[in-house]
Amino acid sequence: MNLGKVGVIVASRTGSTRLPGKALLPLGDLPMVLFLLRRLQPLRNAVLVLATTTLESDDILADMVSSFGVPVFRGSPTDLVQRYCDAARHFGFDTVVRITADCPFVDAALIEWCLQQAAALPEWDVATTKGQFPVGLDAEIYLAGLMQSLNDSAPLSADDREHLTLHLYNNNYRVARISPPADWAASSKVFTVDTQADYELAQDLVASFKGADFSVKELLLR
Repeated sequence: MNLGKVGVIVASRTGSTRLPGKALLPLGDLPMVLFLLRRLQPLRNAVLVLATTTLESDDILADMVSSFGVPVFRGSPTDLVQRYCDAARHFGFDTVVRITADCPFVDAALIEWCLQQAAALPEWDVATTKGQFPVGLDAEIYLAGLMQSLNDSAPLSADDREHLTLHLYNNNYRVARISPPADWAASSKVFTVDTQADYELAQDLVASFKGADFSVKELLLR
């Protein structure tokens, strides 16, 4: 498939309920959201963007990321489909890679692998690592035009609008599964940061590497 102009859109906000303000919590020498963006900045074949909300509480997040050199789009606080569609349209993306900021260990090499695999697959509506990669090393790829069409005309529920790709999985759209590189070690660890315990585990992992510049392959061996 021809992916056209690809945007990697990282969704983040400060209003997390289980771990408030987690995007701004330190991970190594950086706030967690900047730790993730630092790992994604070497992307060669996609444009990196942060999508946050228009809420005043996210002003500090937006300003910090802009100062870090990553473009910021601000949109709906509650409707993730609308926010992603507006961001994709603003930057002219044909294909979107969806990353959530509670997955700080995703990196550019992982995304480049996923894009390469997705481009080589037959036609799909969403290409995903879910169920294939360790939890928290996740990416979902979809065509921006399809999501815009759903936003404009599909009967999306509140859950659909909150969880972005849920409608695609639940309504017989074409889902392609992306397998990890063959040289990755198997791991049952969870690399998301949703709770204080997750955050402490992430801190320990980062401390063992002394920085943000380590590969997923190295991470899986810890």
